[in-house]
Amino acid sequence: MLKTLGLTLAGLVAGISVAHAGLITDTVENNQYLSTWQSYSYTHDINDDGFMLGSATSGSLSIDIRDDQDQWWETFEWTLVVVDDFDFDTDGFTFYTNNFHNDLGLEALASLNANGMLDVSVTSLWGDFYLGNSVLSVITEVPEPGTIALVGAGLFGLFVARRRKDATA
Repeated sequence: MLKTLGLTLAGLVAGISVAHAGLITDTVENNQYLSTWQSYSYTHDINDDGFMLGSATSGSLSIDIRDDQDQWWETFEWTLVVVDDFDFDTDGFTFYTNNFHNDLGLEALASLNANGMLDVSVTSLWGDFYLGNSVLSVITEVPEPGTIALVGAGLFGLFVARRRKDATA
């Protein structure tokens, strides 16, 4: 009987020991017009999306940058994107109104893990354009169900050992 129960418990632990990573997506709708030397700053806050501090393992930031369709000789638009601090960790440049997309660097992930917020600043170094949606995608770690099942199996084993000791006494 006890052997059957043990095999059943082992099969249960093996069956549920697969963990899945969580994905949190935060979109900030900007719709801002920027001309040369103008800046716009905003913050991604993922605390309201069920984020647990310290659980971010990777992520990416995508920013939609659209041309304002002005004259052909005004097509040179250069953009500087700064994430938290200007350190080239996640920061970058775009040319000719290309969209910005970059994986989060170490310092950006550290900022997210510390307070669940990511500060972004977009500056027009040359030209004018529209700043559209900014999408932050963060992959978080989820506790492995096998660990929880293993703790439960250990508690069950202690319970059985205690009952066996009480039955022999």
